[in-house]
Amino acid sequence: MRYGDRLNDRYRIERLVGNGGMANVYQAYDEILKRHVAIKILRTEFSHDEQFIRRFEREAHAATSLNHPNIVAVYDVGEEDSIYYIVMEFIDGMTLKTYCEGRPLAINKAVEIISQICDAIDHAHAHRIIHRDIKPQNMLVREDGTVKVTDFGIAVAMSNATLTHTMSVLGSVHYFSPEQAKGKFADEKSDIYSLGAVLYELVTGHVPFEGDSPVAVALKHLQDTARRPSVLNPAVPQALENCIMQALAKAPHDRQQSVAEFREDMVTALSAERADEGVRGEDPMEQTMVLSPVSAPSGTPVKEEEATVATVVPKQKKKKRWWIVLVFLLLLGGAATTFAMWPDPTVVVPDVAKEDADEAEKQLEKLGFIVESTERSSDTIDEGLVISQAPRAKVTVKKGSTVNLVVSTGSDPVEVPDVTDETEKKATSILKDAGFSKVDVEKEESEDIKQGNVIRQSISAGTEVIAKEQTITITVSEGSSAFELKDLTNMSSAEAKAYLDATGLDGTFEQEFSSEVELDQVIRQFPQAGVKVEPNDAVTVFISKGEEEQTVTATFPEKVAYDAVGEGDEDPPRQVIRIETDDAKGKRTVIEESIDSDETFDVPVTIDPGEEGKITIYKDDVVYRSKTITYKQAKAEQ
Repeated sequence: MRYGDRLNDRYRIERLVGNGGMANVYQAYDEILKRHVAIKILRTEFSHDEQFIRRFEREAHAATSLNHPNIVAVYDVGEEDSIYYIVMEFIDGMTLKTYCEGRPLAINKAVEIISQICDAIDHAHAHRIIHRDIKPQNMLVREDGTVKVTDFGIAVAMSNATLTHTMSVLGSVHYFSPEQAKGKFADEKSDIYSLGAVLYELVTGHVPFEGDSPVAVALKHLQDTARRPSVLNPAVPQALENCIMQALAKAPHDRQQSVAEFREDMVTALSAERADEGVRGEDPMEQTMVLSPVSAPSGTPVKEEEATVATVVPKQKKKKRWWIVLVFLLLLGGAATTFAMWPDPTVVVPDVAKEDADEAEKQLEKLGFIVESTERSSDTIDEGLVISQAPRAKVTVKKGSTVNLVVSTGSDPVEVPDVTDETEKKATSILKDAGFSKVDVEKEESEDIKQGNVIRQSISAGTEVIAKEQTITITVSEGSSAFELKDLTNMSSAEAKAYLDATGLDGTFEQEFSSEVELDQVIRQFPQAGVKVEPNDAVTVFISKGEEEQTVTATFPEKVAYDAVGEGDEDPPRQVIRIETDDAKGKRTVIEESIDSDETFDVPVTIDPGEEGKITIYKDDVVYRSKTITYKQAKAEQ
C-alpha cells in the first residue's frame, strides 16, 4: 500500500508504522468517523490460503467483541481485491520489545506491565478467546505507561502457519508453550506459559530459550529448563522466580490454574510476607525424558532428529539414565550431536545507530542476523535513519539472533498552539516547546490588544505542521497611538492649525458666516471633541466669517433746484427732472417729473454687500448731478 491509497473507499493510508512476517501495519485516516486508525494488512502469501483466511476472519470478528482498556480495540474487519485487513485503534507508542531494548526492567516496573497484560488476557479468557501469540511485539506501551495488547484475531490464524516461517514465528517461538511447539491444542494454560516467558524476559533481559532456528528453540521449550531468572539478574526475588518457573512448567497442569491466579502469584511475590520464600517445587532437571517425534504447528512432521516429545522417567531409574541419554543423542542424529558437542557460533553486533535503515538491515543480514524493524517519530534523527538497536552495539550474541531496529519517521506533525493575546515572551516559549525553532516577531500598533501581547500568528492555531521545518511569525502589539481630540471651538484659526500640526492630524479649514462667533474663530469641528483619533486622521475645522451681510435698500433725499427762467412770467416754463439709479436691481429710471420750483425727491437705492450704487439726476435731459453710494452709506442711511 502507498500513501494516499484507500481501502473500502474509507480508510486513507498515511504511512507504514510496522512490519512483520505476516502483515504490515499502517497508520490510516478514517474519512467517515474522522479519526486515525491502525490497519493491519495481511501479506499476499497468506491471502490465498482458504483455511487460513477462514480462521483469520472468524477469530478477528471474535476479537471485536473484546472491550477492555488494556486491549487494542478492533473496529472493522474486511477484504477488498484479495487484501485482507483489520482496522484497529491507533496507539501512539512503541512495542514492549522496543521499550525493553534488550535490558532488564526494574522489578516493580516489570510486574506493573505484566499486571496490565494479565488483566487484558483474563478479560479475553472470560469471553472464551485464547490469544495464543503473547509476545512483547504484540504489546504496545503508550507514553503514559498504559499497555495495550493486540493481535487477538491474527494469533489463531498464525498458529496454523508453518513453524519455520521466517520473521513472524521466529519472534513468536521464543514464547511458545511446549504444547504449541508440538502443534497441539492451545488453551488458557498456553497463554500463562507465554506470560511467564515475557515476564522472564522483562526481569532478565533475555528470552528463556535461544537457538539458531525456530525448531531449535521449540525443542528447548520441550526438553530444557530455563536458567533461573536470579542467575541472570540477582535482583529477582525468590518468590517472583518461583512464580515465573511455575508458569514455565512443561505440563499445563503444573502451571497456575488461571491468568488471575498467575497475576496474584506475581503481585504478591513482592510483598513482605513472601520475602523469605524458598525454592518452590522440584527441579525439573531431576527428571529424564524419552522423546518421540512431534509435528510443527503447521501439521508438517519435523525430522526425527529435530523434534521429540517428553516422557517422564521415574527418579529411581537414575542408574540407567546414561543409556537413555545415549539413545536420545543417537535419535537426534549427526546434526543434533554436532550442535550438542560444539558451542554456538557467535558474532559481534555492529553499531548501526544513525545509519540508513535499509543499509543497516543489509549489513546485519549479511552477518547472519534476523532483522525486525519498527518505526517511531524523532525530532533529532532524520527520517529513514536508525534511532536505536537491540541488542546494543559491540555485544557478542549467537549467530542468527534477532536485532530489533527502531527507525525514524522524522518529526511527527504537531498541532500549532494558539498564542494570540499571550505575551511575546510566553508565546515564543510555547511555540519553541511545540518544536518551532524559528519564531519571528513583528510589531504593530493595536487599540484592542494590550501592548506587548500577540495580535495574530502566521500559522493558524490547530493546523498540523512539521514544526522544525516551519518559520512562524507572531505580530506583537505596540499599543495604540490613538488619543482624544481636543475641543478647538473658540480658538483662532492660527491656534487650531498649530494644534493639528503638532498632533500630526490632517486639518481642513472651511469658512462660514456666524452671528454668534467672532470673525476668524472656530465655530465647530469634525470629529467632535473627545473622539479617539490617530496621527494622519482627517479633521475639518469651520472658521467664522463673522455675521453675514444682507442686501440693503435705502432712500436718499435728493434736492433739485428750479432754474429761474422767464421770471416774472405769469406762467413760467416747467423743467423735466429724470432720476436714474444703477444698483443691485440694474440700471433704471426711478423718477421722472416736471417742476416749476425747487423740489426734493426720495431716491431708492438697493446695494449688495461690498458693492456700490449710483444715482444720476437729469434736468431736461442734461446731467444735473451724479453720485456714488457705497454699501456702508446705504446701510447707514437705512
